[in-house]
Amino acid sequence: MKKTLLYIAALVLGSTAMTSCDDDLERPPMVVPEATIEANTSIAQLKADFYTSEFNYATQIGTRADGSHYIIKGRVTSSDQAGNFFKQLVIDDGTSGIQINIDSYDIYEAYQFGQEVVIDVTDLYIGGYGKLMQIGAAPTDKTYPSRISKTVIGEKAQVNGLAEPGKIETHKMTIAELNNLKTNQSEWLDWQCRMVAIENVTFADAGKATLAESGKNTSRTISDGTGSLILYTSGYSDFWDYYCPSGTGTVYGVLSFYNNDWQIRLNDIECLQGYELSKEPSEGPTPPNPGQVTGDGSEEKPFTVADIQGGATGADVWAKGYIVGWVEGQVLAEGAHFDANATVVSNILVAGSADVTDVAKCIPVQLPSGTDARTKLNLKDNPGVLKKEVMLKGTIDKYFGVTGLKTISDFKIDGVPDTPDTPAEAVSSINENFDANTSVPAGWTQVQVAGNKSWYVTTFQDNNYIAMTGYKGTAPFDQYLLTPPVDMSKVTTKTLTFDTQVNGYSSKTSVLEVYVLDGPDVATANKTKLNPTLATAPDSGYSSWASSGSIDLSKFTGTIYIAFRYAATQDANYATWCVDNVKLNAN
Repeated sequence: MKKTLLYIAALVLGSTAMTSCDDDLERPPMVVPEATIEANTSIAQLKADFYTSEFNYATQIGTRADGSHYIIKGRVTSSDQAGNFFKQLVIDDGTSGIQINIDSYDIYEAYQFGQEVVIDVTDLYIGGYGKLMQIGAAPTDKTYPSRISKTVIGEKAQVNGLAEPGKIETHKMTIAELNNLKTNQSEWLDWQCRMVAIENVTFADAGKATLAESGKNTSRTISDGTGSLILYTSGYSDFWDYYCPSGTGTVYGVLSFYNNDWQIRLNDIECLQGYELSKEPSEGPTPPNPGQVTGDGSEEKPFTVADIQGGATGADVWAKGYIVGWVEGQVLAEGAHFDANATVVSNILVAGSADVTDVAKCIPVQLPSGTDARTKLNLKDNPGVLKKEVMLKGTIDKYFGVTGLKTISDFKIDGVPDTPDTPAEAVSSINENFDANTSVPAGWTQVQVAGNKSWYVTTFQDNNYIAMTGYKGTAPFDQYLLTPPVDMSKVTTKTLTFDTQVNGYSSKTSVLEVYVLDGPDVATANKTKLNPTLATAPDSGYSSWASSGSIDLSKFTGTIYIAFRYAATQDANYATWCVDNVKLNAN
């Protein structure tokens, strides 16, 4: 299957044979490892016993009905040698495959590609992350299995025999066949984490984009003529900087799953067979629908989703489709949700029809902060817009690693134009602890000057607060969070207080600044920088909460806004700043 790993295995077995047959050399015989425990449960049965329909969950594995431990075995089908698997081991026993999360590097040295491993999984945890079943340790701050320590996996797992890659079964599948498996729960579970080969594959970004962005997990769309699928690649792998190849070839990889869609992961670059591989860009293939773009980007003839995926370009152009979902996190394939249960307000997914649940048939749409598009189209605050037809005016650009739509300046829902909101009414006090909110409170606004991250409400130890970080974002960052307008003529106690907390993550450039603005437009408003006491980042982890002290605002008149500004230039890491208990003229 894979030239590199098969070649390594052949060398190992070849050298073993010569050593054992050379009577003139005083060398110890090769010791073939032999497991002392035997499997009593198939991987398919283990999955069936512990599966639930939840997206994320974890259940501790107890004993079987007869009191014995659950013991499984499987042949290793993953390798982290090239860096595309991180602290993950995948095994397959012929009935199914499963991912095992291990808190260790260079797993391939202990559990070789093609080697059989027997694992006593009783007392470990099994569950799902985005509906991909996996085995790990007890959850920490998440709801799915965490990583098993190196010590524990050493006690639980035993290798049995030498690596035999030739015994790994690779299944030829079409993408349509894979998608059909999703309609049968048993088959869908069984096929998770199996090794597959997909033939006649073309890349949507052939010659135009690398397999991944440096340092980021990246999704690329592939197609075999029967359907589309996500190829998921780590930006830390040693092959991330190869360009998506042109032409047609075969993709070998391990099947993964996230939320509603399959994705495939490569062990190394040799998993792409039949292509001319290059680290230099090329013109790429002809767009999938050359000369067949149905729209021209005007309001009268907007682009369709197919047009945009097929090569349509332009700024300030109109596009048309249906709101079908949203994206959580930074990776499109992993974070796509086709429901209205959104936890973010920064984006939506748009497709050519209202019933689409295949992320490859969608374009991601960025909803700029501080705009009516974000206020009225995000599914978190507007679940009723799900499956509605939408017209969007924006710029066709890369978003989540694929072609999408950004810089939305106008929109229509079901053909009805947007009507601007009336300006927010000025308040006479602010008393906000964010405890009643899961998103930015009503009346508060964000202005995104640079970067792609936003302020968000989060919770820790039953305390809600608002936070901003550049983590996994695109620098530079310049993001403002504005309070509702305050009429200072109605304020009796003109003293501002708030609390801050920070995790510095060794950031050299991240800052939090606080201003008074005389208007909501940060580009034109007069700004007065305040000098509060702010938290100090410790060497590691989060600081304690720090009080700003009493900040005198008595010199300000008219209507003002308090603005919290997070800014950072290019850096290795970015701080997380937290704000809570903002008070002005409040007890």
